[in-house]
Amino acid sequence: METKETKRKVETKKTKRRPSSSRQAAGSPAQDRDKSIAYQNKDIVSKLFGDRMKGKPLSLFGLGSDLKVVDVRPTNIPIVRARELRMDNLFELEDGSVAILDYESTCKEEDLTKYGRYILDVIDRYLREGKRPDVHMMVLYTADIEEAGTVLDRTACRIRTEAAYLVGVPSERWLAEARDRIAEGRVTDEVLMHLVILPLTYRGQEMKQKAIRQCVDLARQIPDKEQETFVLSGILSFTDKVIDKETTRYIKEVLGMTQVGRMLMDEGRQEGRREGRQEGRLEGRQEEARQTAMNMLQSGRFSVEEIKGFIPSLSLDAIEQIAESMGS
Repeated sequence: METKETKRKVETKKTKRRPSSSRQAAGSPAQDRDKSIAYQNKDIVSKLFGDRMKGKPLSLFGLGSDLKVVDVRPTNIPIVRARELRMDNLFELEDGSVAILDYESTCKEEDLTKYGRYILDVIDRYLREGKRPDVHMMVLYTADIEEAGTVLDRTACRIRTEAAYLVGVPSERWLAEARDRIAEGRVTDEVLMHLVILPLTYRGQEMKQKAIRQCVDLARQIPDKEQETFVLSGILSFTDKVIDKETTRYIKEVLGMTQVGRMLMDEGRQEGRREGRQEGRLEGRQEEARQTAMNMLQSGRFSVEEIKGFIPSLSLDAIEQIAESMGS
């Protein structure tokens, strides 16, 4: 496996306002909820995989580091943008440093600015905790990429990554070894990690989808449920950028009775209940606001604009519609 090592140092956000409307606008609570639902399973599998990476070295990814993971941290970057940024993995290492690990199936110069945001967010996050760890920005490239730029240099900042490439990996040999080791009951950390990243060692979408299915099927044959969970959560975490809808449906069927599948369903139910309670509270507050607006309109002493000033949670359009429904 080819690797490229460098260090990195870096120094270096407006939601669009939409016209008021009584209809649901993009970026409304319900749409934000949909976004969180989309991220939810990614959060769960990342945590399942990350927790089981503790004690394992980064060299298992083919990265030029033997440092071991000691903890896993949240990967979301809550910047004020229309779309939230997320790292693939954020690991705390045994030497006190942290490693951001992303994988890519494409190579664009703007990726380096994305990594810059990751790095700055991580630095800021730790500064707020009173900590100043060194930060590694590591990128694992699928077999589609043979070489990528690792430096973005400007007068004001410099962003550098540590890159590893899966091109040239003996995919079929890894697959055969995994089959043999599972059949023999001699499954090592190396074999487990090979299964996790194997789909990324193939070029093209068709080969990747086939490999994802093969690796999921092999993982289901692992007797140790902890090892099975590690591989399945890792596959889900690392292939989410390349997996297609048909393969996703297949994996959902396969995962139905596994520990990962049950955890996803259990967490989904809990999240649904939390969202239901939150949505109920929001609807209750909105109904209270509408009722207050009706009372103010009924009194005849307030204009629509004045009511808007007293009840900022209601748009002018919404108040006007209430007034029309009352015949005011």
